[in-house]
Amino acid sequence: MKKIYIISSIALAGFMTSCYDLNTEPMSSVITEAQREEIVSKDPAAIDAISSGVYANYNGFEMCYGDLLDFGYPAVMLQLDSRTSNFLSANADLYGWFAECAEYLDNTATSVYTLIRWRLPYNIIFTANQVLSTIDENTEDGLMKYYRGQAYGNRAFAYWFLAQIYQFNYANHQDSPCVPIITEENADEVAVDGAPRASVKDVYAQILSDLNKGIELMTDNSQATRADKRYIDLNVLYGLRARTYLCMEDYTNAAADAQTVINSGAFTPLSPSAAIGPGFIDLDSANWIWGIYMASEDVNGLYTLSGMMGSYTYGYAYAGMWKCITNTLYGQISESDPRKLWWIGPSGNSNAQYYTNADGNAAAYLEESGFPPYAVTKFAPYGNVLGQSQNQAEYPLMRIEEMYYILAEAQGMGGNLAQGIQTLENFVNSYRWLDRNNPYKCTAANTEDFISEIFFQRQVELWGEGMTYFDVMRLNLDIDRRGTNWSDPVYGMTNYAYYIPAGSDVLLSQIPRSEIDNNKQITDADNNTPGVASL
Repeated sequence: MKKIYIISSIALAGFMTSCYDLNTEPMSSVITEAQREEIVSKDPAAIDAISSGVYANYNGFEMCYGDLLDFGYPAVMLQLDSRTSNFLSANADLYGWFAECAEYLDNTATSVYTLIRWRLPYNIIFTANQVLSTIDENTEDGLMKYYRGQAYGNRAFAYWFLAQIYQFNYANHQDSPCVPIITEENADEVAVDGAPRASVKDVYAQILSDLNKGIELMTDNSQATRADKRYIDLNVLYGLRARTYLCMEDYTNAAADAQTVINSGAFTPLSPSAAIGPGFIDLDSANWIWGIYMASEDVNGLYTLSGMMGSYTYGYAYAGMWKCITNTLYGQISESDPRKLWWIGPSGNSNAQYYTNADGNAAAYLEESGFPPYAVTKFAPYGNVLGQSQNQAEYPLMRIEEMYYILAEAQGMGGNLAQGIQTLENFVNSYRWLDRNNPYKCTAANTEDFISEIFFQRQVELWGEGMTYFDVMRLNLDIDRRGTNWSDPVYGMTNYAYYIPAGSDVLLSQIPRSEIDNNKQITDADNNTPGVASL
């Protein structure tokens, strides 16, 4: 087990963290009160290094497990997408990357994937706790308040992630066991005595508490201004709280927070012409609220989301592991929807025909690469250079388009179906529709139809961005791959064409074996049942 040494690490320009389990040594043995005061008084810049260090967890390479498949949160995004119905990795067994996720063998206590899904968010939590332990909670300094607010936001995001991986939805499982809660206040005690699984209700209470504190610290704070979109700011906090309230089915507050982000005017959805793509690799994009920064030194060959996902890059797609949408979901997308060009259709149509900034002919490149139907072309290569082996792409964690979908869903499910339908129609017609003479119409006659349409829209919009599995869990949906190209031998995935009913044990992850061995308050009896997927 490795420890974090804050004092020695803050001297480094890029503060990075090591991995550790919940029984990390007490924080008092890592950084004392006197050392905290010395850091703040003698070198305030060191606080910036500590605060920035939290974000190193998002794009860190082999920080949770010594293997190439551990390349930060983008690797987790691929894990979760691979568990859904409509994200298919052709020939996943060819190299084996994320094949176990598609097969639902990734959720056991001894799985490498489970270990990464556990350690990464707890790394974020522990480094956020270090920030909160270092800065006086009663500080009046605006910049210090901003750093504390970011730490609260990062910690809230980590617990929001964990809550949906280790237990079913909030609405029906408030009293069910979720994950241990560790904060800067109880970390010393936890390091010695361990921590039990807190209830879903208590974990969500912690999430809301953190977000509320972060919002309070950043509101009317002139120094709460971020250098770029990798950092959490007030809009990100409102966006995270909108997500949280949506998971809790607190529709009034979800709508209010989503509307706050929209009304900020800081972000603009992609226009219909721009939405044709490809793109989704630039942190500075006007529609991105929050994302993962990727410097050239952070790139490790093909082991990035771009290397695994990109059809226009030299990566695993070129080797045959194309990431594809299912034919059924693709078939539901209207020809008037610019997003239909995010994939190669059965006739070969894709956004390649609009890809005029590329170095070469995109359609010819895809043809030469031997693409299968329904392969994704949503994501651009670095520098718009076809066949690019420099897989330096940034990744969206939150886009403004999501806020419109949260707003529509919250309105429609919160008692005003007509308003929700109107919000959805206005958004789609403004930003996701090409035929002005025949506008999009939502035909939902009841809330059940409406939530199905919202889920469809979110699946298409956020495909490949690691969000769909969260929707499956919060909406308590089945995973159904039957009757799709999962069963087509061309894709080499026929053995994974599962039907998994909502609420099946296999949808939850187990707490890792190493955690059970080291945490005095969690035993095998406390763990989730792994379950088995079957055809």
